[in-house]
Amino acid sequence: MFIGFLTSGQLGDLRNSLKWAKEHGFKSISIATRPGGEFFKVDEAISRPREIKKIVDETGVIISAIGFYGNPISPDELTRKLHQEHFMKLIEAAYKLELPVVTGWIGKYSESEEENYKVIEKEWPKIIKYAEERGVKIAIENCPGNIMYRPDIWEKVFEILQSKIIGLEFDPSHLICQLIDVIEVADKFGKRIYHTHMKDAEVLWSKVRHYGVRSRGWCPHRLPGFGDLNWAKFISILKKHGYYYALSIEHEDPYFKYEEGLILAKKFLERFTV
Repeated sequence: MFIGFLTSGQLGDLRNSLKWAKEHGFKSISIATRPGGEFFKVDEAISRPREIKKIVDETGVIISAIGFYGNPISPDELTRKLHQEHFMKLIEAAYKLELPVVTGWIGKYSESEEENYKVIEKEWPKIIKYAEERGVKIAIENCPGNIMYRPDIWEKVFEILQSKIIGLEFDPSHLICQLIDVIEVADKFGKRIYHTHMKDAEVLWSKVRHYGVRSRGWCPHRLPGFGDLNWAKFISILKKHGYYYALSIEHEDPYFKYEEGLILAKKFLERFTV
């Protein structure tokens, strides 16, 4: 395992981001993109992958994944088309850059789980096939921003799509904020974890007791080690299932600045790596 972080340009352009990562002892970055984004220009990555590979080689810091957290099953047809095209471009870029995984969201069509399943069954097979042909894995983040946020939904989507190419970008924080047992779930789905977001969360029980779980602010996301997760057990589960890839810090902690938080999280996670 090695420690990296998620970025979408907070540290400058790609070269400066990789340079900062190297200077502070990180082994990887993962990239969040959007259509038309300047930080990672996907069309240029496809047409001129050698230029990006050269920047990566110069620093010795790898790109562990490229991702798009959009909505490939949006009820709006134009958005759906645009987001599917961008996601498939990322798969092509990953193939050209020799990256093993792309990350993102499966999307959300409506509040109805059954309606989402129908649209996923219609729209996602072509994306899966495109990735299979290129040998690129797809890791879906378990964030409530998309429908694939809960373990029973993961099972159903895996059943619908019937492909080992699709798995999870496992983020413990989103499970903590649903009061789901992270360790138990990670153990059950360990073989489907293809990438990670190293992010903790802290349940503020005083707020829960007063306002309940349908209120806001009772479960802030925290840096690793600053929340409720037993990280020794979690890292052990990852190793148990053969995950030796990037521990990619996602910084959404409200109490620390971006660079400061990444460095603190790295110091915490280093006790679990060699």
